[in-house]
Amino acid sequence: MPLELDLLIRDGRVHGREDLVDLHIRDGKVIALVPSGSTTAEASEILDAGGGLVSRSFTEPHYHPDKAYSRSLAPSGARDSFERARLIKAGFTVEDVTERAVRALKLASANGVTTLRANVDVDSYAGLRGLHGVLAARERVAHLMDVEIVAFPQEGLDRDPESRSLLVEALKSGADLIGGWPNVEDGIEAQRANVREIFDLAERFDVGVDIHADCMIDPSETMLEYIAQETVRRGYQGRVLASHCCGLEVYTDTDAARTIAAVVEADVRIVVVPLNLLDGGPRGLSRPQELMAAGAIVAAGSDNMNDGWYPLGTLDPLDRAQMAFFGAGFHDEGAVDTAWELVCGQAAAVIGGRPGDIAVGEDADLVLFDAPDRATALANMPSSRVTLRRGQVVSRRDTGSRTVEPVAP
Repeated sequence: MPLELDLLIRDGRVHGREDLVDLHIRDGKVIALVPSGSTTAEASEILDAGGGLVSRSFTEPHYHPDKAYSRSLAPSGARDSFERARLIKAGFTVEDVTERAVRALKLASANGVTTLRANVDVDSYAGLRGLHGVLAARERVAHLMDVEIVAFPQEGLDRDPESRSLLVEALKSGADLIGGWPNVEDGIEAQRANVREIFDLAERFDVGVDIHADCMIDPSETMLEYIAQETVRRGYQGRVLASHCCGLEVYTDTDAARTIAAVVEADVRIVVVPLNLLDGGPRGLSRPQELMAAGAIVAAGSDNMNDGWYPLGTLDPLDRAQMAFFGAGFHDEGAVDTAWELVCGQAAAVIGGRPGDIAVGEDADLVLFDAPDRATALANMPSSRVTLRRGQVVSRRDTGSRTVEPVAP
């Protein structure tokens, strides 16, 4: 009796293999990759990849969906991004956050994302409205992706004492991790106290830490090394993610090497932000090449999109991979694969998942492209994508193409 499949993907290209393959999917898993045309199994559904790339789906390791599409809500006259963001979130309602977050998460799905880590502001301005909005959004997109939620006290703890009790409520109400941004506190001792307090909450609720660190190109921003040291002191190796880490970019090489060594010893995961802007100016890209060379797990995240911090953004993993490729100066023979992995396998690993590409026996979370390989996809941003989650088609994207013809003389 022939094998029965739920889905057969015909004539796909899988990175690392020269031949076209058929992908066999059953019960939401990839159960085999066989040479194209050799499949004898019956399938309930067939997708023709047409020689296009079939990749593992993408992971978005750092995004703020509570703020998505909120730029138009900003009152006029804000002095800077900080004030603009505060004014916007002070007006949050649960329903408004839910609708905007769902819109953003659906866009991410259409771009090939099936796992996303969401940072959500929890402070005296937003209260718990952003959290409850994103919790509701997570339920509405559960068929599209897995969403982890970080309770993020963006305004600090000493500077915003009400955040302390709100964080406790957030962790009781469904937040999966505790976040932080120690650099917003006044002075180095208050910043270190913030880090310790965040770890205290992590231990109390037995959750991981996802912390913004050194978000500006400023050598005086030095929390990353202290976070790594605190990680070791608490025995939290492998359970801490630090994002941005822009101060590292402008440290002396000696200071940078010492900090990177501390990160690797503590197994702190790093997310860089290629579209790292503040009021129109760049905030740096950290040192991803040096971090990876030393053995750190590094990925790239989107951070913000169309909100009080950043007016643009697409939630397209290929956009941020391309920006990282250029911004970090990748140039060796494997540069394209390195950039791809920052949003794919390494992005999954940075939040505790499996590294690598498609694997037999793993969930069939896949993206089909109308491009034959990673380099072509990164160069041309394919117009057509099909996103699968656990063997089911959940999103399709087709932006179309436009041919430009020269004007006749």
